[in-house]
Amino acid sequence: MPFAIPDDVLAAFPLGDVHAVTPATAGLIHSTFRVDAERGSFILQRLHPVLSSEAIAEDFWQVTEFLRGKNFPAPRCVRSNAGSVLVQDAEGKPWRAQTFLPDGVTHLRVRTPAMAAEAAGLYARFHRVMLDFSHPFASARRLPSPRVFADFDETAQSHEGSDLFDAVTEEVAFIRQEMPRLFLPDGLRARAVHGDPKISNILFDTSDRAMALVDLDTCGRRPIALELGDAFRSWCGLEEDRADNAFRLDVFEAGWKAYHAAADFLTPQEIGTVGQGIALITMELASRFLADYFNDRYFGWDAARYPSRRAHNLARARGGLALYRNFVAKRDEVERILHD
Repeated sequence: MPFAIPDDVLAAFPLGDVHAVTPATAGLIHSTFRVDAERGSFILQRLHPVLSSEAIAEDFWQVTEFLRGKNFPAPRCVRSNAGSVLVQDAEGKPWRAQTFLPDGVTHLRVRTPAMAAEAAGLYARFHRVMLDFSHPFASARRLPSPRVFADFDETAQSHEGSDLFDAVTEEVAFIRQEMPRLFLPDGLRARAVHGDPKISNILFDTSDRAMALVDLDTCGRRPIALELGDAFRSWCGLEEDRADNAFRLDVFEAGWKAYHAAADFLTPQEIGTVGQGIALITMELASRFLADYFNDRYFGWDAARYPSRRAHNLARARGGLALYRNFVAKRDEVERILHD
């Protein structure tokens, strides 16, 4: 990482003497460090401005404290010495601390159907626990899909006639054609969910058993079809920037059966919208990557593999569209598994 944790930020949290600071694997949004200190091991993150409001900070505190009371395996938010969740550094950048969960292994890809079943079982347990979460979320972090599409369309329009637009005319046209058809029906029940159920937000043990859930700052209330759609999109696809990205039915079947077996709270309507949710979220994320291809300011990118953020975002967008097309080709089998 091109920066370190400022000393005043370290001193602002109740860590005691700091022994070591280690950059963790960078996500798409935040910059993350492990801090080993006198009072234990912690995770400190410099937050992206989009996820650094006081409202989101309060929601994060409420969720982690609630899960602590339920003995659900997840990190705890650590307030600063002054009692705040967020600490600003000298540049005005926000930082947040949480406990470090030892012995957990992070995976960037679901390797086997059995791993998908483990992940799905943990998410089902989380969703069941969160049925009792009564805190009204102060923030609304996830934009409705029609708004995401409108923002994408406006961004694309603003670049029409440019070389950037000319390079992606087919992708823009395809998203404009497909995405509005996928919006979920109004009136679906909103449940308290994680909001970013990718596999790297689960900690596994060395036998690939799911141990804990992390990155809880995206929690909110939304239809379960969006949560499960995002989970199966990310678990069942290949690497997101692959031009031949494809939807793995064996991974989906194992994950869905494990989730459904533990989620007797689902309604028939919710089950009936899971397939649509997978298609919608796949298309929605592709549109967001393509929008950032134009805007060039939001998602993190891999400088070791791509010459620019724009190039990486374009590869992600095309990989997402490949995954969408492959999923559509397998949709009948997906629906059979859902209703078997």
